[in-house]
Amino acid sequence: MQVGPKDREAIGAKIRAAFPDVAPAMAVEDMLAEPYRTNDDAYEMAAAFTGKRWSEVPRIDLFRHRESLFALSPVAYRAYLPAYLEASLASDDVLDKYGADIRGYLLYSLGTTASSSPSRVATTADRIAGLDRAQRAAVAAVLRFLEERWHMADAAELLRDWAD
Repeated sequence: MQVGPKDREAIGAKIRAAFPDVAPAMAVEDMLAEPYRTNDDAYEMAAAFTGKRWSEVPRIDLFRHRESLFALSPVAYRAYLPAYLEASLASDDVLDKYGADIRGYLLYSLGTTASSSPSRVATTADRIAGLDRAQRAAVAAVLRFLEERWHMADAAELLRDWAD
């Protein structure tokens, strides 16, 4: 199936409606889940994002800190998840070489596998549990987009596991 610009626009509108554009009022340390508070890379991401609305985080920063997305606390994750969701919709001419990595790490942050550590399973469950119905619907729309546009099997699997 060919997914076009109107599909991207509709999903983007769903993201913006589900996730208020509010900067979380928290210290850098509180932006990270407990097991990751001493991780230098995760701390750098939290410092770069703190005080910014999700729509204010430049895509280059999303890419730069993509590997640490899973380290965010549940509150911070919900605050910045929409930035990654929206970046995943961007066409390749916008994201250039960054797109595949951003999409891949977004999926990694949303799910676990049978081989995931117990702490990762717990922190992922905490992040996902805090999403309300509208937010889950926005995430599900992005997952469907990723599966249809990029044939990402992980997106389809996540949809089966937890989406409405």
